[in-house]
Amino acid sequence: MAKWSRRLKFLIAFLIPVAGVMICNNGLDNDSWYILAEGREIVENGVYYEDQLSMHEGLNVTVQNYGFAAIFYLLYSALGGTGIYLIMLILNIVLCYLIYKICMLISHKNENLSLLLMILTDLLLSYGYVVTRAQMVSYIIMMLVIYILELYAREGKKKSLWWIPILSLVQINLHASLWPMILIVMAVYIIDGFKQPKLHYKGYKIKPLILVGLISFAVGFLNPYGFKMMTFILTSYGVPEANNYINELSSFSLTTGYNILLYATIVAVLILYIFGKNRNIRLRYLLLLFGFLALGLNTVKGMSHLILVLLFPLAEVYSGIKMNNPRWRKLRFSGAIWAGVLALVVVVATTTIIIPNTNARGPSDVMIYALDALDEKVGDMDKSKFKVYGDYDEGGYVEYRGYKSYVDPRMEVFLKANNGKEDIFSEFYSLQHGDLDKAEFLKKYDFDFLVVREYDKLYNSVDENEYELVYHDDEAAEYDGVKVYRKKTNEEGYIKI
Repeated sequence: MAKWSRRLKFLIAFLIPVAGVMICNNGLDNDSWYILAEGREIVENGVYYEDQLSMHEGLNVTVQNYGFAAIFYLLYSALGGTGIYLIMLILNIVLCYLIYKICMLISHKNENLSLLLMILTDLLLSYGYVVTRAQMVSYIIMMLVIYILELYAREGKKKSLWWIPILSLVQINLHASLWPMILIVMAVYIIDGFKQPKLHYKGYKIKPLILVGLISFAVGFLNPYGFKMMTFILTSYGVPEANNYINELSSFSLTTGYNILLYATIVAVLILYIFGKNRNIRLRYLLLLFGFLALGLNTVKGMSHLILVLLFPLAEVYSGIKMNNPRWRKLRFSGAIWAGVLALVVVVATTTIIIPNTNARGPSDVMIYALDALDEKVGDMDKSKFKVYGDYDEGGYVEYRGYKSYVDPRMEVFLKANNGKEDIFSEFYSLQHGDLDKAEFLKKYDFDFLVVREYDKLYNSVDENEYELVYHDDEAAEYDGVKVYRKKTNEEGYIKI
């Protein structure tokens, strides 16, 4: 019975985070569509250096996630949206396992404490950060690096360090924007390796870490774009217009219930550090905590890395707590409660995955219908020959359907610092904030089609003498509407195509 009880405990412990993810996220991330468009282009024509997705010509591009995009497209082609979603859940389970292993290592195998910290970490991460994007792979690689470094720092296992250059090579070719995180984490462990007698730190040999760090940096050059790939993040973030327009790039603020919960968790962790029995908490944990806290306060997106490193150090501070001793018996769940939790997980899984849900595995219905209407007008003609106004949110799906969009969620592509030609994203931002003349904008680009959501400034600002309305849905559940316009070419109303 004891063996089955332990197995049930582990089953529930890993299924709770899965249920949390499925409740918070039951579909493909909006970025999935431009990633699929990128992957299709790479699989069919190879890696490209000039943008092939948007309607703009001559834009230099660094496809920092080219490897992930190609794999993502092949998996989607074989398994569909549901398959991609299931792979996301599997990756999340792998991430949970790595968090558990790290906690077990530093808590001296305190199993119950490790499972509890794993559950709490992933539940915090599940709201907005466990998505069908390359960041899932990056989270796993980062936690693998931390686990390897912990093995070295605690047990002196040098051989395991040689996995880090391999992980660096994988990271730079799958998701280069987060590649610097490997070097940052290694730098933290190098700093912590110095002996500090006053703090009662014995330290550990840092020469192997420095050597492996240098090799990990060197293998970063082994990618199709060279040094540009390695420094991609430096030219792609910190843009005021992007920070104001894109939610995940905005500064952290206590304006939502989740942000308040996360803030309370950070405060609680700091209090637990202060009052823990093991006062000599490792310097590396504090550096990770405050370093990623600074990143997270700067951008909401950066909070995910803080969450990953926030709780596992508590496994060392409270490693002496035994949750199976008499003092904890009142908190132990009965078999009926375990069964109830398991039933809840099964119900969530059934309603989320097994029961068909068209919206859960694809774009919103209104965008499908709008692009279907556009397809009907284009007929058998080459879609890629048309210039389509698609905005930041919907441009990726426009491109996935085979058209050339004005912009898409690849904000960094539309920055002059990256494309070497024009600050297109700044132009789009000005258009949406009323600082740009709409008629002059439409005249400049002479779009063949406009796909306009109701939140867009062009929604009610299109000259009917210039464009014909060919599709209109004003009863959509999300954003309450979409219009598709087609360009006219003369006074008689003759349509260009």
